[in-house]
Amino acid sequence: PAVFIDEPAERALALALVGFAATIDDTLGSQSPHRLCTYLFDLAQTFTAFYEQCPVLRADGPVRDSRLAICDLTARVLSTGLDLLGIATPERM
Repeated sequence: PAVFIDEPAERALALALVGFAATIDDTLGSQSPHRLCTYLFDLAQTFTAFYEQCPVLRADGPVRDSRLAICDLTARVLSTGLDLLGIATPERM
């Protein structure tokens, strides 16, 4: 689905998600796993702000689909990052 970035909270989350690859490179290059931990913590906070400010399930069709895609990508990035740190993630919350 197409992703629409109209709200400031959507933009902040999208920018945070785009930074994942650079964070991985930085973490590996510096051998500093705390950098990945900090990124994941910040991403979780950014997602919380997005979720509070941008209704997901109550949004209209294309906007809802876009926001669901952003939620899915965030979940995958968080799961991947935690897995790299050796931390198991729950399937559902």
